Amino acid sequence: MFLHAFVPASRANGPGVRAVVYFQGCSLKCAGCWNPDTHKFWGMEATVLEVAQRLEEASRLEPLEGVTFSGGEPMQQAEALLELIREIRKTTPAVSFGMFTGYSENELTAGQYMTRLRATLEQKRELWRTLQGLLDFAVMGRYHQAQPATEPLRTSLNQRLVLFSSRYEEGDFGPQVIEITIAESGKSVLTGFPVLGIPA
Repeated sequence: MFLHAFVPASRANGPGVRAVVYFQGCSLKCAGCWNPDTHKFWGMEATVLEVAQRLEEASRLEPLEGVTFSGGEPMQQAEALLELIREIRKTTPAVSFGMFTGYSENELTAGQYMTRLRATLEQKRELWRTLQGLLDFAVMGRYHQAQPATEPLRTSLNQRLVLFSSRYEEGDFGPQVIEITIAESGKSVLTGFPVLGIPA
């Protein structure tokens, strides 16, 4: 899988303390996207097992409520996403799963999304049905910079927060915040919701 970044602990991407996996690659390329470095399908390659091991290490440092998948576009690597969720379940079965996707629920249900491995329409429908059964929540819909929003986890008014399990209620999702994580290597990752623009 192509991986853009990994944040071991965040409070900006869903309820509680969550690890965040940023997939690399997105063909949607929403105008004004504040993470355009994630659009190209090249960069750091990692195996599903390697990413799952990083999550297991993160959960030993700080108890995790869950894992949020972002990007880029996670559904454009849906096969790897499904494999990763199943691998995480083996070692940390109690964590919740959330996802940010530029696709609408109708597009995913119809299989109208691109995958890196070029799955057939029926394979894509089945992939989404399976993933939907494993996710607790997703923020769905393309980003529209002319329609800014301040609702939890949503950056434009058209986006929807969809709850797929009974684990959470709308009130469990807090206000938009920004976080900056600095790794030992010195690499920084900005995550969250810069409603007033990206900090300089």
